[in-house]
Amino acid sequence: MSTTVTYVLTVAITTVLMSGLIMAAGGVLDDRTESATRNELAVVGERLANELVTADRLVVAGTESTVRLRTTHPTRVVGSSYTVLIRTGSDSPCDGPQCLVLSAGDVTVTVPFTTDTPAARSSVTGGAIIVRYDRSAGTLEVTDP
Repeated sequence: MSTTVTYVLTVAITTVLMSGLIMAAGGVLDDRTESATRNELAVVGERLANELVTADRLVVAGTESTVRLRTTHPTRVVGSSYTVLIRTGSDSPCDGPQCLVLSAGDVTVTVPFTTDTPAARSSVTGGAIIVRYDRSAGTLEVTDP
């Protein structure tokens, strides 16, 4: 074999191997990004669920005439904005009667929560969130400030 043919074959084989490594590394990075997004959404969801339960306790105790909690959560998770939805009843994708559905890109996380006060279907974007009791409807809801 000539030196030129050997060189061309070496470059071709090296190119194919490098392409395979780059594609494999990209797949691993996508998996890690999805996992990190899922974990961050779960943490935000658990915090917001606890804030809804706290508001419910204040409503049930009846010591406050107005219940309105201003909460602060990250505006983005793993570089993406996200939305939070309260879903209830037959519209609920979780096991209990109500849950939070958090979505960022293609990643969706559900976090069930239990309150004595019913929750109203509502949605907000990440960041500052108001958890409030709507006395006229008798429900808890989340709103943007």
